[in-house]
Amino acid sequence: MNKALLCAAGIATLLTGCTTLPTEKEIDEADYGSYPTDYENIVKTYYGYHLTHPDSIDYAAISKPRRYWLGNELDNVYYGYLVCATVNYRNMVGKDTGYNSHALLIHNGLVVKYVEDGDWWGKPLCE
Repeated sequence: MNKALLCAAGIATLLTGCTTLPTEKEIDEADYGSYPTDYENIVKTYYGYHLTHPDSIDYAAISKPRRYWLGNELDNVYYGYLVCATVNYRNMVGKDTGYNSHALLIHNGLVVKYVEDGDWWGKPLCE
């Protein structure tokens, strides 16, 4: 019976959401971390660790950081500086992906959220 109660509580939590979006005051007072002056190096280091073929990457553009927050009702809220990188690289099977823009949210020198194709729940981040 305890397992049934725990399961029901878990399902209820999933259905009601795990977090709420921040208020305007919380957005204004949030800790966005320090401005990433070395953002290009941070982006290149991130891709270097996360790609199967990091030597294949070609950078068409890396945007300047802008203060930003990302969140939804199902995930945490993340604060930092948004950078968009337009890149082409070989995927796991060795095929070029073509140039696409991806969003990286940087907080205190680390990428805390990566948004493939720069699309956050239907909202384009990299235009």
